[in-house]
Amino acid sequence: MDTAEPSPHPFLLRVARLLLAKAERSTAQGPLRLALDRKAAPELHAAVDADQIQLLRMQLDELCATGWAALRLEAPRAFANFIDRKPRLELLDFDALAAWAGYTPQAQRWRQQWRAQITAHWTARPHDAPTDPAAVLDHLARSPLVPIEGLSLEEATRSLVTLTALCRSGRTMALREASARAFQGRSKVLDHREELLRLLGAAPGQFSEAPIQLLLAPPASGPEGAGDEGRPPAFTDVLFIENLVTFEHMADARGPAWQRSLLVYAAGFRGSARRLRARTGCRLYLRAPACAASLPAIENWLFAPCSGSLPVYFFGDLDHAGMQILASLREVFPGASAWRHGYAPLATLLAAGAGHTPEWAAKAQQTDPGHTGCAYADTQLLPLLRSQGRFIDQEAVDLGTG
Repeated sequence: MDTAEPSPHPFLLRVARLLLAKAERSTAQGPLRLALDRKAAPELHAAVDADQIQLLRMQLDELCATGWAALRLEAPRAFANFIDRKPRLELLDFDALAAWAGYTPQAQRWRQQWRAQITAHWTARPHDAPTDPAAVLDHLARSPLVPIEGLSLEEATRSLVTLTALCRSGRTMALREASARAFQGRSKVLDHREELLRLLGAAPGQFSEAPIQLLLAPPASGPEGAGDEGRPPAFTDVLFIENLVTFEHMADARGPAWQRSLLVYAAGFRGSARRLRARTGCRLYLRAPACAASLPAIENWLFAPCSGSLPVYFFGDLDHAGMQILASLREVFPGASAWRHGYAPLATLLAAGAGHTPEWAAKAQQTDPGHTGCAYADTQLLPLLRSQGRFIDQEAVDLGTG
């Protein structure tokens, strides 16, 4: 804002820092507010006359004029003074208020202390240090290891030393196995940490990501056969399904719209779809009673360099995460599109008032992908999500078999 910064009155600085500290401790949803009670604002409650209270009120108004915080009061009542209206200070802009108040966030303090601890450890034990310590410290400053910030500085340092030793050993193992060994049994700390591993001395490909598991339900073999040389496969299109319950239902009860579809349940491929097309990054599992004879045709479609002529569809929850999966799938199957037979009835339900708010289903952190590249999703499904402000899971629609 253009409003001048308030004067750094001791009263304002103290309540601002109390508000910021409460914000760091809080895990609650919704506005963050600090009650200006006797504990937080003793000056207000110790004031002996109205002029003193008015002066403190003016200081609070000066702070709130910046837009960093807001003063909330209960509705006025007869003979109720400022304190009777239970004043609360609501946080609006953490970073700006922290900068003005000279408040260093707890996580930032821990990170600064840890980098100093690491430096001291490497100085005392140079054999534990990486080849370029400054580059590692710079990386940790830019991209903190947030999952370990609850540890003591000593334990966090031991974890980094263990990881460095694993990188230098040259031993190959799964990435999540390396993470669990270095970080108190936690297997996901090193996800998307390729730069850190390289700086600590890991060789390319030393730590492998777990392969994506594809559960496949091909249609029953048709008269053409499946996988025979020179003959078309038994499936005419490929349908990726987000949720296992829907996948199982559609595999058990084939409807006309997916009678000849290869149904695919790809557990956990979100954000890593590129590994789908590599034999080393993908494992195929046939759902019984599928015939093994269908596997060559599936492998040819998925792994052959020139394959990909079959239509590819995606059916998942009608929410932002589902649309992001579709966008990710299109990175390796450019023609992939949202499956209308599933999304159309979901959209009808959502437009009629069905569905849930993101907060009801722990989806408040989902972000709008903007666009997926699929015309149907971008012109109909995403605009519907934005206008309704609600989501709906794919299990809500009964596809039946008709």
